[in-house]
Amino acid sequence: MECENFQKTLKEFTKGKVPKRINAYPQIVSFSLCVMEKMEGWLGNYHYDKLVLHDDDLPALKSQLEEGKGAVLLCSHLGNIELLRSLSSFGENGVSRNISVTTIMEVKSTEVFNRTLKEINSEVALNVIDPSDIGPDTIERLQNEIESGGLVVIAGDRTSARSRSRFIRESFLGKEADFPYGVFLIAFLLKAPVYYCFGLRTKYATTNPYYNMFVEKSVVELECGRSEREKRIKDLCHEFVEKLEKYTVKYPEQWYNFYNFWLLNEDCKS
Repeated sequence: MECENFQKTLKEFTKGKVPKRINAYPQIVSFSLCVMEKMEGWLGNYHYDKLVLHDDDLPALKSQLEEGKGAVLLCSHLGNIELLRSLSSFGENGVSRNISVTTIMEVKSTEVFNRTLKEINSEVALNVIDPSDIGPDTIERLQNEIESGGLVVIAGDRTSARSRSRFIRESFLGKEADFPYGVFLIAFLLKAPVYYCFGLRTKYATTNPYYNMFVEKSVVELECGRSEREKRIKDLCHEFVEKLEKYTVKYPEQWYNFYNFWLLNEDCKS
């Protein structure tokens, strides 16, 4: 089972500290709660005061948004970033104005979930762009969104089945894994401040869960000459992987990539 494969990899990486015992059950329970909490968020039943904030770069992001300037949020399938996205759709974002949020994700893989959201709340405005539809005109549209003070949200921890030839290989939890080149290329092309964002449940609870909101600003300089472009894109990916690794060790039961994360692209061809 892939939960156990992940936990064994994590246990080896942490020299036996995390998890204490190989057991898929906590991950499965956590994911079930996550799905329920996503629904609650899109129904408008979750509120900003349930977020636990930290001494990180959230004030910098909020200040930027208050000034009418947008940003790129790089997230993952660790935790529940969907909950934070739903909060923003209801105007609960911690700043004094509504923020437009555009999400880049594979529409086909989330088709059933998105349809369910529409059924439970017909007013939901998902504002989703499929990666396969992205071209020069889309990049221009996203740049306009950011210049208008909006957010562009994109997950950096899944390579697309349609673009296996474009990836960046990084060490994650002690083993090589492939990350989507296109995600970091988009972040680079938008030339906007990049923030890594994680929404992680503080504890198991079936009612009124609190979520940690972690926000860290990238230190990678995106303004550079053409000769430096590939290095900066890889630097951005490397930085993202470091953040993902840090929070995965702290919140392993909220790892929701239920497949062999370390299956390299060469293996996919065989």
